[in-house]
Formats: sequence, structure tokens, C-alpha cells
Amino acid sequence: MIYTESFNETRSQYEERIDALLRDMVVEEALGALEDDRPPRSFALQDIADHVGLGVTTLFSVEQGALKNFKNLMLKLEENDE
Repeated sequence: MIYTESFNETRSQYEERIDALLRDMVVEEALGALEDDRPPRSFALQDIADHVGLGVTTLFSVEQGALKNFKNLMLKLEENDE
């Protein structure tokens, strides 16, 4: 498990570090899937939380915020097309 202890970093630095950990997780799985000639596996919320060192509740909250932001972005794009 990778821990994400606070390193006196700014919020932006913290978010960049979490993003890097998530990219690492996805890339490692994709490479493993290619090597083993299998489809990449899906990750449960608990797997992701363990990897980046966040609680499941915190990660769920982040996920919900990201989905809300994505939905709003898609709605704005739809409005611009009309």
C-alpha cells in the first residue's frame, strides 16, 4: 500500500500527487494486462483507496464531485452546440 502522508504541501501539490498515484495504478495494470494477454481488470473503490492512501468515504466524495463537474461540463458543451 502507498501512503499519502501530508508533506506540508499545497492543495494543488496534494492533488497532483494523488493524480500521479492514480495514473501509476492504471498504467501498471495496463502493462500487466498486455504482458499477460488479458483484459485490464476493474478496480473497486477500496482498491483505489488503498493504493492512494485515502479512506473510501473520502474517495467516494472525490468521485462524486468529479462526476458532478463532468456532468456540468457536458451540459455546457451541449448548450454551446445548440
